[in-house]
Amino acid sequence: MYKLKIKHHFDAAHFLPCYNGKCQNLHGHRWEIVVEIWTKELDKQGFVVDFGSVKEVINQYDHACLNDKTEYKDIQPTAENISRLIYQKIKKLTPKIKKLKVTVFEAPNNSITYYENK
Repeated sequence: MYKLKIKHHFDAAHFLPCYNGKCQNLHGHRWEIVVEIWTKELDKQGFVVDFGSVKEVINQYDHACLNDKTEYKDIQPTAENISRLIYQKIKKLTPKIKKLKVTVFEAPNNSITYYENK
């Protein structure tokens, strides 16, 4: 079994209009993303998945207001929703994934992990 692990970040703003508190105002974070992929098989090039492809998924959010992104039109851009949406995009990169986890750090000590328990 292979386990790929990528740690990457992006800087982006967001606000939570359905939240009653300071996070309802526009503010920014340096979002740290940790992606873990397990597989038994490699692709034709000998990769679990290209590191650059995973970073491209994450870089889509860099220096953006997350509320302006189409995928957040009907949901709040919380760390929970960000982790799920990045998970869904990375899962499409290769059908050989046995297990995938995406952890989003909104702050150095605050994180959420999304994965499917199969």
